[in-house]
Amino acid sequence: MGSTLVLVVAAIALPWLTLLPLHGAAAIAASAITLVAAFHGAGLAVGRLAGQRDVPLLVAVQWGIAALIGASGLAIACRVGTLACHAVLVYACVAIHTAALAVRFAHQVERVAAALAPPRAWLVPAALLAGLGALTVLGAAGDSFAQPFDDDGPLIAQLRRVLDTGALADPIGYPRDAGLGAEVALAAVAAGPGDGFAHAIDPLAAVLALGLAVALLRPRDPPAALWATLLVAAGFALPFAPFDPVPCWTAIGLILCLHHLLGEAEPPALPLAITAGALAAIRHELAPIAAACVIAAWWRAPRDHRRTVVLLAGVLVVVFPFALARALAWRSVPQTAHAVLSVASRGSLAARAVLAAALAVPGALVLRLALPGSRALRLAALTTAAGLAALAVQLTGAGRYSPRLALPIAIGYAIALVIELARSRSLGPAALIASLALGVVIHEGTAASGRLRWSRRLAAAATGIEYLERPPAARRDPYAALLASTPIGATVAVWVAEPERLDYTHHRIFDLRTPAGARLRDHQWPQHISRAAALLSALSADYLLIEADDARVRRTQADLLYRWLCRTPRPLCDDDLEAIAHAHAVVADRDGVQLIDLRRDPEGRSPGADARGARDDDLRR
Repeated sequence: MGSTLVLVVAAIALPWLTLLPLHGAAAIAASAITLVAAFHGAGLAVGRLAGQRDVPLLVAVQWGIAALIGASGLAIACRVGTLACHAVLVYACVAIHTAALAVRFAHQVERVAAALAPPRAWLVPAALLAGLGALTVLGAAGDSFAQPFDDDGPLIAQLRRVLDTGALADPIGYPRDAGLGAEVALAAVAAGPGDGFAHAIDPLAAVLALGLAVALLRPRDPPAALWATLLVAAGFALPFAPFDPVPCWTAIGLILCLHHLLGEAEPPALPLAITAGALAAIRHELAPIAAACVIAAWWRAPRDHRRTVVLLAGVLVVVFPFALARALAWRSVPQTAHAVLSVASRGSLAARAVLAAALAVPGALVLRLALPGSRALRLAALTTAAGLAALAVQLTGAGRYSPRLALPIAIGYAIALVIELARSRSLGPAALIASLALGVVIHEGTAASGRLRWSRRLAAAATGIEYLERPPAARRDPYAALLASTPIGATVAVWVAEPERLDYTHHRIFDLRTPAGARLRDHQWPQHISRAAALLSALSADYLLIEADDARVRRTQADLLYRWLCRTPRPLCDDDLEAIAHAHAVVADRDGVQLIDLRRDPEGRSPGADARGARDDDLRR
């Protein structure tokens, strides 16, 4: 009884350790505990609203992740999502967690005592999960070189923008064409207890997702414990599932939670809808599987109008704030700016939807062959097939990053399959194939080449922990001195290597170094209309902050004619952005970073006239 009391008291007290002046690995560990407690508190609040009093711990955590994504999205839509706001949000949920444990202290002691009662075969996978999870989370937090990037641009830079300004007001640098911004919102929540933890949110989500899988396996006997151990080892050994702020494991946890809820006799409508809404807000490619889960839950009782309203309202309460924030950001710049960056249409949405349905039906039939009699796996197969089919036909996303979104969908189904196989105690072909697949994944992780090898990833994590304890010397801010010479409130377009180090508080900053903005740096020999100039004019940019990069070197390597003509810099060799920079006055130049005043034209001619004239002279020669 003494040990159970200690564990419950620790669960109440430890989340508040972040209020102490901790440093290094201890501070990161305390932040992780605080976040898990906040997720649990938010999940308990969602459960209470749904009439669920005794919610399993790790299920409540996934509900809490979804709820805090929605709360952060609401704060961002209201332009108050700063670091202070997210800290208040996190500690309010920690207070709910603490109050829930304190009010039902005796009941919690009984639950812990029942969990610790023999048999204790679950201790093996739990210990493996705790050890590998701690190493991965702490190592990721110490990796200061992580630069997660997707179709919309750099995520850490957008996180800095949110924490500085409370909003995502740059529709050029972060257009949210591939998602609504939930991954940035979750990273902002993770920064609440400690700004340095934002890099480690997806590794923590991996620990929580695999922990949920272990809890659903109920590994009290040796066979179930063996399945759980293999699953944990395979999860961390996966060489192609990233442990960085890009939300792979966050999506896996939410998908696994949805599969679990659909397997219940009466799935709770509100938690399921909030979880599906958070999943849809992460990336557009995940919206079809979220919609399929909501439709599957509604299909249980289509005439229950109250349940239908709850399902729709639960999804909208998470998705709508993100959609509103995106719409407000897009309306903050002229339509001509969006027209410059627009891409060609991908064809008829209806035709792609029909094709996705045609692929989903046979896909679901194949996926359910593993355990035809399991209702939970049947629904998981249906929703997974819908998600993968929509991804294959590019129903909701078509960027280069889109194929990677098949990973969380497939991994979520694979974990659900392992759980059902372990519960069924089946030793048939499906169980043998699944166990063999887990073994192959573990072997692939240990035998992968380069940085993907499991041993090298663990070594890199250990190095990250060393950086936490002995952080490198602080680097000098390369942009602060240059931006200090500009008026407060000026509009600055930037092309820099580290946009996360910019001060977004005092200037209106548009980031051009994104997948969409990179198309503006095309170099063309014939005279043409500069899209970069058109964009800067539409944005009414006052300054251009541009950092030297290897664009000219790459053009030299790829184009023989360019290599021959451009041995020495000349206007003919400039791309559109370089031409703009050379046609205006340089206010400051420091360490390869130039601040260009786009308002100044010493000759009194239109912007870029000198550059175009020199280009024409070169072409005539």
